[in-house]
Amino acid sequence: MKNFYTEIDNITMTFSDIKKTDDGMEYIKIYFEKPVDGGFYFLESTLPSLDIVDVEGFSEQEQRKLLAYASRNSFIVWELAREGGAGVA
Repeated sequence: MKNFYTEIDNITMTFSDIKKTDDGMEYIKIYFEKPVDGGFYFLESTLPSLDIVDVEGFSEQEQRKLLAYASRNSFIVWELAREGGAGVA
């Protein structure tokens, strides 16, 4: 399930519920989406690693900025996910 986190500069950030790897490590999928003519730019990553899973349309500089934003806000995302995913506006 995707939970809304925030929207800045027409880019929406959402996050998944907490998931577990086969070895029991917790992670959260995070998503950034920006509407453009004919579709969306998107970036999918995970917390806590911030590894990019998939990306389309965002430049490398934009990707770095989005991941830095995710890093700065990761503690809030984890807290929200633990509380059941209630996003903030």
